[in-house]
Amino acid sequence: MSDDRPCHMEGIGSVLVKMFDEMVQELKDVRYVPQLKKNLFSIGVLKVLGLKVSIRDGVLKMVKGSMIVLKGVQHNNLYYLKGNTVTGQVATL
Repeated sequence: MSDDRPCHMEGIGSVLVKMFDEMVQELKDVRYVPQLKKNLFSIGVLKVLGLKVSIRDGVLKMVKGSMIVLKGVQHNNLYYLKGNTVTGQVATL
C-alpha cells in the first residue's frame, strides 16, 4: 500500500475470471486481502504454473501451449487484465 503498512491475508481460495474472449478461467490459490481495492496478479507465480509471458507493444499475454490464458494492456506503468472476475463464485479456505 502507499503508506507502507502491511495488509493481512484473510484466506486462500479460487476465483473465476471471464476473459476477453468470453472464456472463463479458474485461478487457484488466490490470496484474499480485503484492504486492497484492486486485484493483483503475480506474473512470477503464473510462470511457476507453466504459463509463458509475452510483452509487446503494450500488450501482455500469458500463454499455456498455444492458448492465450490471460491478456492485459499497459496503462502508465501497470498492465490491466482484459476481463472481469465472475462474482459470487469465490471459494476460500
